[in-house]
Amino acid sequence: MPAQNIEAVVAKLSHAGLNLSLAPAGGLAVAPSSHLTADLRDLIRSSKSLLITWLIAANDAAKQAADPLDNPLDWRELAEAYHAHHFNCPTCIAAGRDSRRYEQRCGAGMAQWRAYANVLKLDIESPP
Repeated sequence: MPAQNIEAVVAKLSHAGLNLSLAPAGGLAVAPSSHLTADLRDLIRSSKSLLITWLIAANDAAKQAADPLDNPLDWRELAEAYHAHHFNCPTCIAAGRDSRRYEQRCGAGMAQWRAYANVLKLDIESPP
C-alpha cells in the first residue's frame, strides 16, 4: 500500500466513524471495532507508527494549550478552530452529543476541545 499523508489517513478513519486514541501501553486503540473493514484494518496497520506519532503530538499540543498564560490565542480563535473541525467530523459530533454514550472525539478534535475548554475553564470531562 502506498504511503499516505497522515491527515488523509486520519480523515478517512474519522469519516468511517472510527475514534483513534493511545492505548495505555503506548499502542493504538481504534473504536468501534464494528466499523472496521479489511481495507481500514490494512490502512491502520500500514500507518500505525504515523498514527501513534500524530496522536502523541495532538496530546502534547493539548497539554501545552492547557495553560492559558502560555497560549496567546484568544478564546474566540480557539472556539472558531474547534467548531470548524467539530461540525465536519462525525466522531466529534457524536461525542459532543453525549460522550457517555458515544466514543470520545477524534485525536485532532480532542486536542482542539481541550485547548478551548481549558481557556474557558470548562470541565473537559463533561463537554457540551
